[in-house]
Amino acid sequence: MKTKDSALAVPDLRMKFSTRETVQKDELRKFYHLLHPGLTEQAFRRILYSLEKERCITPIGAGLYALTYPTHASAKKKFNPKLSLTAQKLSLDVIENFPYTQYLIWETGVIHEFMTHQPGQIQIILEIEKEAAESVFNKLKEQSSRKIFLEPDRLTFERYIIDSPESILLLQLVTQSPKIKTNGIVSVRLEKILVDIFSDKDRFYIFQGQEMVNIFENAFSAYWINTKTLFRYASRRKVDERLKSFINTRKQIKISTPLENIA
Repeated sequence: MKTKDSALAVPDLRMKFSTRETVQKDELRKFYHLLHPGLTEQAFRRILYSLEKERCITPIGAGLYALTYPTHASAKKKFNPKLSLTAQKLSLDVIENFPYTQYLIWETGVIHEFMTHQPGQIQIILEIEKEAAESVFNKLKEQSSRKIFLEPDRLTFERYIIDSPESILLLQLVTQSPKIKTNGIVSVRLEKILVDIFSDKDRFYIFQGQEMVNIFENAFSAYWINTKTLFRYASRRKVDERLKSFINTRKQIKISTPLENIA
């Protein structure tokens, strides 16, 4: 059943949260309960669905929505990582041969849109549970003629990876990584990519320095980023305080949650 425009009360919603870029699901629930006393959870879900369909809100994390304005040409987008055919096949090989193994996959090419100097190389990052990493590495080496490296260090990068047009890096899976599943393939959220390149200077050294600043500023400008998700994962990687300091000194980075409100 279609939710009436009057039930959505979009002008009131935007006025209520006019100083905010994001809003919690519970805040939306309270807002609509005040407008419609006795509102059922099912009716509230229909309202959320209608708001998304009308592009009034965009889900950007667990229980967090961005307030969007479709008439704004500069509206931020929801990040959807794109995977090459190579990465898609790699993922399907893992699923077929190791169906009970957790994994994540993404490509450094998704960062290039944020950079000033475009790298001529792409690394496919495949994260695998530690216990299965060696077995997955051996199996993929048997099935593919592509360059695959298991936990490469800085020296290996400089000697064999950085000049290769495409390489596959098999790394240990970081638990509680922000992820997204699309068409059965488990990839990563932008929050994870940003934290990973920020924390791992040896493997992602071509993204350091001014390019790191460019990447963060452009990513925050173009896409909705869940600040709590970003710093929760940064804490897992033990770089949360360093990341806060980095962001705090970049005036062009606008975040959805004030740093002082992040535990």
